[in-house]
Amino acid sequence: MMKKLIVATALCTGLMATPAFAQMYMGAGVGSAKTDTNETSYKLFGGFQFNPTWGLEVGYTDLGKYRGANFEAASLAGTGTVAINDSWSLLGKLGATSNRSHLGGSNRHTDVLLGLGVGFNFNKNVGLRLEYEDFGKLSNDNVGVNSRGKNLGLGLKYTF
Repeated sequence: MMKKLIVATALCTGLMATPAFAQMYMGAGVGSAKTDTNETSYKLFGGFQFNPTWGLEVGYTDLGKYRGANFEAASLAGTGTVAINDSWSLLGKLGATSNRSHLGGSNRHTDVLLGLGVGFNFNKNVGLRLEYEDFGKLSNDNVGVNSRGKNLGLGLKYTF
């Protein structure tokens, strides 16, 4: 269900009439995830910046292992950006995430996604983003050392 919502939102966003500022972007990153262990994470993301402050972003994050099984999250979030100067900006993110582990089949849990970050633009098209994201609870049960997913990642972003 969450995948269908993300795809539908992305398509509708791309088809909407856009103001003069509107920009689309995509990116990829790598990071350090904390589930019940420390793991290497990988992320793909894309979004639509309605104006310099507000945007909408979809993402897929592979957070490595959780209880010995692969763990991934699909997310949809509103973003808020505050420019510090022409190169630097601060980023906030609030949305929903569909967390999924492959332990004993498929275990899904939907939760709130929170994120904070800082961005650096090399030019009008290419930039870096360092961000911290909290994916909420990873599963519906309360067993385990850490039942929350968190990620600190560095991503490369390309704006169209």
